Amino acid sequence: MKVTDATPDQARPQLRNAAETRMTGQVVMPQSEHAIQRALDLACRRMRGLEPVFSQLRSDLRELSRDRVEISAGKSIVAENDRCPQIYLMEQGWVLRSRGLASGRRQIVNYCLPGDLLCTDSLLFKASSFDLSARTPVTLIRIDAPQGAELFERYPALAAAVAWTAGQDESMLAERVVSLGRRDSLEKLAHALCEMRVRLGAIGMMQGNTIELPFNQEDFADMLGISVIHVNRTFRKLFEERIASYRKGAIEIRDHERLKQIGSFDPAYLRLD
Repeated sequence: MKVTDATPDQARPQLRNAAETRMTGQVVMPQSEHAIQRALDLACRRMRGLEPVFSQLRSDLRELSRDRVEISAGKSIVAENDRCPQIYLMEQGWVLRSRGLASGRRQIVNYCLPGDLLCTDSLLFKASSFDLSARTPVTLIRIDAPQGAELFERYPALAAAVAWTAGQDESMLAERVVSLGRRDSLEKLAHALCEMRVRLGAIGMMQGNTIELPFNQEDFADMLGISVIHVNRTFRKLFEERIASYRKGAIEIRDHERLKQIGSFDPAYLRLD
């Protein structure tokens, strides 16, 4: 970044933005019609039940979109109990939703993919219920949406999308509770892999029978509520039985029907049809 030719008043904002980028890992970019269109297409592929309002939803999001934000891997988007003054539409990357303990341990509650709406609870509540962090480099479209009753009065299509997102989140959270409380390690992992396969497939991110993902075994442990050792043993069992094989950055599903059977997986809770 060159600032030597700028006046002092011009240079200060540039230097401040550079400092903010170093501290937060965020880079703000101008809007891109292509990026907005791509993210909108992915969102609509997920929310098929809202098809009657797709046209208005696209219009609402275009009107309210302010800019695009790039966030470095490992950086926070919003912290638990912090205020998030806007919502985001994911364009690229993986985001983790988690809750932390004072001991430093965490529970990954969910993960967010391109086409997902983030921070929707900020439109109704004073603070975020979760930590949202970038697991990979992430690109988000920042949406300035009105809060509370004004959202429902002025932008009913966007309000419907927010309600749909909340409904899906609740359904997925209920299924996560079932896994944490009643499924054994093998069943938990099998169910989680089936869910990933369906969610990625819904937005065109499945590569044949391979799930490409940025999770390591510690991430799986934090999501499934088991130790890293148990994650390793469970992946080994899936490999030995020729059901799935794990390598860094990818999981190959060799026997999808067997995986579904082990995890008692029924995709209805994802509300994608």
